[in-house]
Amino acid sequence: ADKIKILDQSSIQQRLKRIAYELYETHYQEKELLIIGIDERGGYLADKLAEYVADISPLELTLIDAHLDRESDPPSIGIELTIELEEIQNKPVIVVDDVLYTGRTLLNVVSILLYAHPKSIQTAILVDRGHRKLPVSADYVGLQLATTFHQHVEFVLGENEMAAYLH
Repeated sequence: ADKIKILDQSSIQQRLKRIAYELYETHYQEKELLIIGIDERGGYLADKLAEYVADISPLELTLIDAHLDRESDPPSIGIELTIELEEIQNKPVIVVDDVLYTGRTLLNVVSILLYAHPKSIQTAILVDRGHRKLPVSADYVGLQLATTFHQHVEFVLGENEMAAYLH
C-alpha cells in the first residue's frame, strides 16, 4: 500500500505550538502542569509540547513517561510511570500520545491516573483517526482525520525527521 505523508515536520511543529497555546489558555491560572507522554512517540511529542508551553508561559512543567506493557493482563497493570502517584494528587495532568484510534491505550493510562486523584486530566493527540471503540475523546487534537478500518496512521520519528503517514 502507498504511504501518504499527512503531516511533515513543520506542520507537526505548528500543530504542537497551537496545542501549547490552547493548553496555556486553559491552564493559565495554574502554577504547575504535569505532561505525561505515552511510550516513545507520545513521550517525544510531550517533550516538544512542554518546550513550546515553556516558551510562552511561566507554568512549571513536569514531564512524565508512561510505558505500557501491552502483553499484561489486565493491561492497566502493565503501566509504569516515572512518578509516584502521590505526586499527581490535585495537579492538572495532560496525557499525550501520537495517534488516537480505538481509545484503549488512553483509557488504560487514564484509569491508573484516577487513583492518584489529579485536579484534572486532559488528553492531547497529534492525529485523531476516528473509529473509537471506547468512550474516549481528545481535548487537544493536531489533526482530525477520517480513515477507513484498513488504513493505518503512523507517526515516524527519524534521525532528523518527524512525520505522520497514512497507509
